[in-house]
Amino acid sequence: MKNRVFALLSLASLTAVVFCARTAAAKSYIAYISDSSNSSVVYWIAKEAGIFKKHGLDLDTIFIDGSVRGIQSLIAGDLGYSGAVGTAVINAKLAGAEIAIIQSQMNTLPYFVVGNASIKSPEDLRGKTAAVHIPGTSADFALRLALMKVGIGYKDIKAVTLGGAPARLGATISGQADFTIVSEGEKLQGEKNGLKVIIDMAKLKVPFQFNCSVATRKKIRENPDEVRRVVWSLGEAGHYFKTRKDDAIKIMQKYTRGLDRAVLEGAYAANYEFLVEDTYPTLEGLKQTLDVQALTDPRAGKAKPEDFVDLRFVEEMKKSGFVDKLYGRK
Repeated sequence: MKNRVFALLSLASLTAVVFCARTAAAKSYIAYISDSSNSSVVYWIAKEAGIFKKHGLDLDTIFIDGSVRGIQSLIAGDLGYSGAVGTAVINAKLAGAEIAIIQSQMNTLPYFVVGNASIKSPEDLRGKTAAVHIPGTSADFALRLALMKVGIGYKDIKAVTLGGAPARLGATISGQADFTIVSEGEKLQGEKNGLKVIIDMAKLKVPFQFNCSVATRKKIRENPDEVRRVVWSLGEAGHYFKTRKDDAIKIMQKYTRGLDRAVLEGAYAANYEFLVEDTYPTLEGLKQTLDVQALTDPRAGKAKPEDFVDLRFVEEMKKSGFVDKLYGRK
């Protein structure tokens, strides 16, 4: 009798596990790949302001640290969509991944190299310890480019991989590293803690595919209507950000663990300046990245920027007048 009861309970437990797994699998996720105040705000807003639901989407957000990991999860089928940056998309596509950029939020590199008091000029970066992100991320690319601009090779620094901006900044403030690369919000936070700007990449306005959204070609082929609604939702989230500052900053505070209001004000201003209203990816930025990568990877030299995007949804959104209506334009 006991064995029979145990067997029935085991069967019931197994059924519950299978049911839960299927339910979880039915839930669709979009990954944001940074908890920085400058990188993921449209995803946060689309969820918190109910914009995904407004467009008929049962889509939840999930944090995955870095574009490379986000794209890996996307390819594995764990996600419906992922945030990313152009370098990671290019690397994945050149390696055979069937993915495409479907919309963009920022098309330049809004980064700053910040360091401690021992660094008086860019030349002083040589030989110093840098808190860096994993290869293939925008922060990694931006740091390499910044060093190249001042004549310093990556081999001339001591790179310690720590991951996202909060971890890199924390290590630099605490003295574990001498410098790092961050965006506006973390730059302001660093300055409040004694760090100073060594190189301002934002001033250069380098065309670069920064924050963007990626889907698999399979998803685009099999469910274009859902992809279309995701693109339109994120376009509307961008408008919400630009026109409802206080509400946007409250959402930013929630996802950045209550960062100081002054820091978030600075991050808001930077986001406002760089956020792409029509959400078109930058083909020019992708070409520049391909040109740099072609120096070490022949596959990049044979590729075209158009290979990495699917523009049909942003083009449809533009032709519909949806964005113009949001912003009150004729």
